Amino acid sequence: MREGNAGAIRAVKNMGLMVITIINFWTISAAAEHTADFLFKNSSTDHFQVFVFTGQSNSLGTTAGSPDKDIFPGENALDALIPFFWSNRSALPSHSPSVLYGDSGGKVVSLSPQQGDGKNYSFWGPEIGFARRLAASGLTNIFIVKASRGGGGNTFWLKHSSDDHMYQHLVQTVSKALAALPKGTTFKIAALIYVQGESDSRDEALASGERLRKLAQNLRHDLPHAESLKVLVGGIAASGPNRDIVRTQQSSLPSRDPTFTYVTTLDLLPHLYDGLHFDQSAKLKIGSRLADAWLADTR
Repeated sequence: MREGNAGAIRAVKNMGLMVITIINFWTISAAAEHTADFLFKNSSTDHFQVFVFTGQSNSLGTTAGSPDKDIFPGENALDALIPFFWSNRSALPSHSPSVLYGDSGGKVVSLSPQQGDGKNYSFWGPEIGFARRLAASGLTNIFIVKASRGGGGNTFWLKHSSDDHMYQHLVQTVSKALAALPKGTTFKIAALIYVQGESDSRDEALASGERLRKLAQNLRHDLPHAESLKVLVGGIAASGPNRDIVRTQQSSLPSRDPTFTYVTTLDLLPHLYDGLHFDQSAKLKIGSRLADAWLADTR
């Protein structure tokens, strides 16, 4: 057993079933050992669709405080065949400027939960259910890239704002992911999958629709082969006046811009285990819904 794995297990040896879930996590993560060449050769084509995930804690996919007996997404044979590149950032007040929670080491790996921090034994969000659903539909040319953050208003994703570190981090992460592609692999950046808004201030909430449009416009300009990028918005479910504004702003985007699709999650409100964060089943459902929305729009 690796020294780091043994340490993680020792740290929770008195927590009953949590020991089992930690072991399961390392079992699932072992699939990430595949090389980029293997992952991309699994496809029937050399041309890949890149799907970019970003947002705050429900995009990051927190697990701290979850009542789920198993906080991980379960095993799925498709995970080992889906290329994945990730780099997630912290939102702890003590981490200013924001620091990395962790990343995939600058390499393309197989789809898997990501490194946790503190009481979050792991992070994983809608990217898991999304990628599995697309792969199950028969798509073999998908590449998942994730650059999320644990909290924060949409100002962080607004290019040229007073603190646009998440916009810069997103562009840098996608650029590094593309640079890690095997030689001869072509691609287009197909979609941005955005799950953000619970932490928006009132001013940010009122501007959330237009700021999201600007984010898409900036990414189309600043990233290669992103001219036709579409946006899938995973709506927020937590209650509150600012959040109601965000929902109204985001859900109205498709009627004004056909490149946007909005997927509601309000029916999953009972699955917010702490009033803010989605549990295991909801995270998988949201990912699957976003994938179904993509498939319905492109087939």
